[in-house]
Amino acid sequence: MPGFPARRQTFVPAGYAERGCLLVRYRLPGLPHCYVMCHEPLAAPDVAGRADLMAFFLGQASRLALETVGDDQAFVLMHNGAAIRKRANWHLHLFVVQRRWEKAWVYAILALKNLGVALGGAFAAGRS
Repeated sequence: MPGFPARRQTFVPAGYAERGCLLVRYRLPGLPHCYVMCHEPLAAPDVAGRADLMAFFLGQASRLALETVGDDQAFVLMHNGAAIRKRANWHLHLFVVQRRWEKAWVYAILALKNLGVALGGAFAAGRS
């Protein structure tokens, strides 16, 4: 996210490489446990492949939440389809949260980020 010191770390934990996936960990203000679980091939997976990836990523979300805060259900998982993204690869955002205010903070940060991107795109389109 532009403007925030994200301190990104990229990992390839067990089970990721054989699926063409990687895990990116980053931090946002007030949210120390943020991840992006990425499927890196440029072509989006077919329907069966998406179902397999969703099951794998859901299991990974539970594992990461358990490892970081001790509760395998303490997370918000977000998927953005290729139709609303720049790239066709498949990925999910994982935010490990334990309290309602943290969940609200996730949505507030994402709303501000996406509003900025949308306004920037509209401004750029208006200049051309």
